[in-house]
Order: sequence, then C-alpha cells, then structure tokens
Amino acid sequence: MATLQSIRSSKVTQAAIGLGMLAFIAGGAVEIMKKSGPDTEVSSLNGESLDYAELNDMVDEYKEVLQTMGQLPAGEQVSNEIQAQIREQVYRSYVQQKMIEGECAKLGITVTDAELQNIIKAGNHPLLAQTPFRTQQGTFDLPALQQFLKQREEMMSNPQITPDQREYIDRYYRLWCFIEKEIKKSTLAQKYQMLLSGLTMSNPISAKANFDGRTNETDIVLAALPYTTIQDSEIKVEDSDLKAKYEEYKEAFYQTGETRDIKYIDVIIKASKADEEALNKEMAEYAEDLKKEDAVIEAIVSRSQSLVPYTGMAITTKALPYDIAARIDSMAVGTQTEPYYNIADNTMNIVKLMNKVSRPDSVEVRQIAAINADAAAAKKTADSICNALQAGANFDTIAKAYNQPATKQWVASAMYEGATNLDDATKKMIEFSSTSSVGSIEQIEGEGGIMVVQITDRRNMVDKYDVAVIKRTIDFSNATANDCYNNLSSFIATNKTVEAMEKNQTGEYALLSRDNVEPMTNALPGIEDSREVIRWMYKEATKTNDVSEIFYCGKNREHLVVAALTGVHAEGYRDYNDEQIKQYLTNEVIKDKKAAKLLEKMNSAKSVADVAKIAGAVQDTVQHITFAAPAYIQKMGAVSEAAISGAASAAAQGKFVSGIKGNAGVYAFQVLSKNKTEEKYDEKTEMQRAAQSQQYAISNGLQADMRSPYSVFYKIYKSAKKSDKRHLFY
Repeated sequence: MATLQSIRSSKVTQAAIGLGMLAFIAGGAVEIMKKSGPDTEVSSLNGESLDYAELNDMVDEYKEVLQTMGQLPAGEQVSNEIQAQIREQVYRSYVQQKMIEGECAKLGITVTDAELQNIIKAGNHPLLAQTPFRTQQGTFDLPALQQFLKQREEMMSNPQITPDQREYIDRYYRLWCFIEKEIKKSTLAQKYQMLLSGLTMSNPISAKANFDGRTNETDIVLAALPYTTIQDSEIKVEDSDLKAKYEEYKEAFYQTGETRDIKYIDVIIKASKADEEALNKEMAEYAEDLKKEDAVIEAIVSRSQSLVPYTGMAITTKALPYDIAARIDSMAVGTQTEPYYNIADNTMNIVKLMNKVSRPDSVEVRQIAAINADAAAAKKTADSICNALQAGANFDTIAKAYNQPATKQWVASAMYEGATNLDDATKKMIEFSSTSSVGSIEQIEGEGGIMVVQITDRRNMVDKYDVAVIKRTIDFSNATANDCYNNLSSFIATNKTVEAMEKNQTGEYALLSRDNVEPMTNALPGIEDSREVIRWMYKEATKTNDVSEIFYCGKNREHLVVAALTGVHAEGYRDYNDEQIKQYLTNEVIKDKKAAKLLEKMNSAKSVADVAKIAGAVQDTVQHITFAAPAYIQKMGAVSEAAISGAASAAAQGKFVSGIKGNAGVYAFQVLSKNKTEEKYDEKTEMQRAAQSQQYAISNGLQADMRSPYSVFYKIYKSAKKSDKRHLFY
C-alpha cells in the first residue's frame, strides 16, 4: 500500500505537464482504430480515417490526464472554450504524429519495446519526472512504479476493493499507460529530429561568418525619405502591375484549408431599469435575513446564488474579490453592510463579517493512512496508530511499519481558499491544521479511509475572516432579452440583405466583419460560446450573401448575433480577383512606385546632407548595427529595416551609400565607424552554437502548425490526400 499512499499524498495537483510539452500526443484510441464509415469520419489523411468516436476518446483520455496531473479541475465541467482548445490540440498532435510516423516508416526508423523499457529504466525522459512516481528530490522513482504495478494486480483481483478504490487505482494506471505511449511517440519524433539535424551540420566557414555577423558592429548617420511623403492618390496602379505582383507573391497566397468571411451584428443585452429594481428588492430581503439572530448563513448565501461562495472557514483577503477585500479592513466584527453597487464588476453586494482571527498562512503536516475496505478495521488501525504516537512512538518508525513515507508537506491558504467543492474531510483537515498547535495529532475520516495527521510546523500568522458575501451581477430578465430580440428581428425584417444592413446600420446595430474564419474557429472575437455562428457559416446549404437566424451567444446568452456570409475561399491559391488579395497587391505596388519616385529624387545626392535637404526627409543616427539582426530606425517609428543591416555591414568606414529601399521609406547613409565586440572567436563553440540554432529551428518546425510554411511538414501536408470535416460534428 505504500506506493498507492504516496500517490495519494503527493503533490500531483501541482505537476506541470503543459500542452506544449506533450507536443506529439495522439491518445490511446488511435492504437485500436476502428473504421466506422464515412458518416462518422471527421478527417482522413493519406487514406487513414479518423472517426468521430475515436477523436472523442482521445480528447477524453487527454482531458483525464490533465485532470489527474492537476492541469484541469477534477470533477468539474470543462467550459466550451477549454474543451475546444483541448480538442484542437489533440487533433493537431494526432496529425503531426501521423506525419512523423509516415516519414519514419519510409526511412525504417522505429522505437522498439526494448528501447522503451531502457528509457524508462534510465529515468531521464522529461515525462517521467511528471508522474506521481517520484523521489523526494523530484526524480523518477522506478521501484515505486514497479511496486504500484504489482500492487495494482493484487488489489484489482481483491473482491473487497470498493468501486471508488478501484477507479482511483485504475485512473493512475491509465495515466501511466498514457505517459508510456507518449514516451514512445516523442522518442520517434526525437529520432526524426536528430536525422534532420544531422543534415544541417555547421562548418568552419559558416561558423566564422555567423560570428562576424554577430560581432562586427557599424554606426551610421542616415537620411530617409518616408513613403508617407507621397499621397496614395498620386500613384497610378495598372492591372498589369497587380498581376505581376501576384505572380511574385503567389506562394504566400496559398492556404491549406478553406476559410470564409462574414459580416455580423452583435447586440449585447443589458439589464433594464426594471431589472435593477427587482434585484435591489431581492438584495434588501437577503440583507434582512442575514441580520436575524438565527440566520443560517451558508443557506442564505447559497440561496442568493452569490458569486462568492461561503464555506464557513476563515479566509484571507486574497481569496476575496478586490472590492470586498478593500471594505473588510474597515468593518467591525458583527457588522453588515447595506446593499451597495460596485461599478467595476456591475454587481450589488452585501458583506457580513462574523469573525476575525489570526491563523497561520502555511501549515506543515505529515500523515499515515489507515486504509481498509472495512470501516471498523480502518478505525481500529487509526486508533492504534494514534495511541502509539501519544505514547511517544516515533512517527517515521510507525509510518515505515505501514510501508508509508509520511513525507512532510506544506499546505498554504492559497491552495484551498476560493474552492467551491471542498468535502467535509478536507474542511476538517483545514480547521484542525489551522487551529491546533505543532505536534497535535488528529484522525481525519474520508472517502478512502482514515488519515492520521500530525502538525509539524506553522508559519506566517495572518488575519483571516469569517465573512459572508452576497455578490450578484445586475443581470437582464427574460422580458428584457425578449424585447432586444424582437427589436433586432424588426431591423433584420426590414434589412434582409448585407447591402441593406450595411446601408442602414446604426450604433446599436453596427455591422462588424471578420475575414478568413477557419472551420474550427471556436468563437467570434469578444463573444464567448458563439460556435453556432461559425457552424452556420460552414453549412453546405449556406451560400454567399445568405443572412442567418438570430443566435443567442455568450456565457450568459447575453449576445444576440445575426451574420451574413460574404466570402468563401477554397483550399489552394487565393484568386487574383479576391478583394483582400487585390487590396494587399495594391498596397505593395503603391509602395514600389513610391520607392521608385523617391529613389529618383535621391539619385543625384552625394552625401547624407544632400538627402536631408529634400522635402520630408528624416535624419537619424543608428549605432551597433550587425548583419545578424535588423536595424531599428527610431525616427521612422522604430521600424525594422533588415536592408539597412545588410548594406551597412558590407560598407566600408566613411562610405556613402544611397538608394536603399526599405519597409517604411528609402534610405541613404554614411558609415561613421566600424567596431568589433570584445567577444573572442572559438571555432568549436561557434559551431556548437550554430548547430543548436539549427536544432532549435527544426524542433520549432516539427511542432509548428502544418498549415504554416514554417512547418517541417508544410509541403508534405500541402500535397497529401486529406479531408477535415470536424466542423460538421463540433
């Protein structure tokens, strides 16, 4: 039982497996893929199908891992936004893993079971340090894992094990199975990364060039002619100019999936005067209830649906909303505020202070578990432990007799204050540790057995408050919502097209736009739970210029949204006549033609002073320019100008250089000085630096979204046979 207990008592909830660390997760369901037919296929890649149920299994598995590792609150419903983020991460990781597996299969790269076991035995893989099987120093504890697996087999075959205990053990077993699979997958990815890194080895010539590019510095004085000195209206743009620019930038206009454009009206429903008056009346009643001598505080706060729960425990002001914490210090024990309005969060509030006490902010405890399927037997064991301790027995000796580490752990107020789901055992534990002296021993009975707890240290005495808070947002009523809906319906009924809505829009019914919305976009900007709008956009029946129904969106359905589909952009090269592409090309052509005009003005200049005399010129001095980094021109708005870095690094001291086309204008400069930093060249170190930089770029490329040109798999994914129909299911 020792390993099981160490898992229970370890700080698993503070583990830090982030979504980024599990860069290549794909979930266990992939290992037993079942093809369920095209009706439930969410995507396919090079002939391999992913089913709706399989993706859900992967998401559920990963969600459980995050909960077990403390990245998500266990037992609480995950928000739509978080659920969508998890689903997207899992899907992207699944596709990445399939791409890696496909490339490795062509090259004969594998990870054998023997390799996997050797990695686990070595204990150095980063994921192993995130398991509950850890030493006191935080390193992976292989014997603890082996003991857990052995105990699991024994306990799972024991008919006396309760369903809760069985699920507890099995949950950690599933966590281990998940991590084991992820180690194998990440190892395969590492092998592929090492192969790519081996193809980009540095050499002495490039190492010296990199060193010089970083350590050779140039100071210049420059004069610039900003593009803003010429009005756009002075530039004539021909269709031939746009077509030539389109061909030049064509690859930048390729998209690996469909996107769509919409325009929409977002009406925010706000509480009416009648709604405010109704809440004021309700709050006045709660205030009177709290003043009664026989008031059941917890029941009143619960009935009020306060945003601040009441647990009956004394808490620090850090656990309270800012406006409440600021008010507490000036209140006397036993007093209560009248209902008041807080403009910062649009709430009505009542505060009643029952008590103020001095308690430790952190308490160190250790524990021994008396676990048994039979409650009476568990109680007998707990009594025996307590009697021995009270008789002077050594705590560590007793813990060792029960095969438990009895590790000391600090429990800080911040770890439990503000929680809304504390069970009775946890509350009893907190109350005992907060009010008892060092050395005190108590039995804490919980769902899995009885814990014998001893306080070993207490620190940082702080003020804590037993305070009841009724905080209620001033919400709108159904009647108010219906009025807003009907008014918007009337507007849409008389403006049935995009053109009409655009022409007759008002402040309340302003038409907003969003271009290039992807199928799995979870929400419109600033509008929670607006996925239904995106789903409508991508329905097969929705055509360009169609206007939607009115959608209720937002966390509290406080947004009314009506949308119109204004553009569809299929996978592939965006069309030359696309309005957005045309606008981008026009801007680039205008910049080119402005540059040509300005360069012509600059052509006869023989010095920076000559350029500075031209109308609209800007002068600046820029120091420490290197070839390795773009120069920033402060007088031009701190614009980044890589062209200046290259030209200045190549120019000799005293040299005048003109005709440099940049991002914000055209430039001429003179080199004031050429300097070198004190850094000494070391060929071996420089080659290592270059290799690390290349490996970093490859690693980022492996983890990048495959739709991005920066991804290692961009071209492979671009040409792959694929479909993504997730938007039809989520």
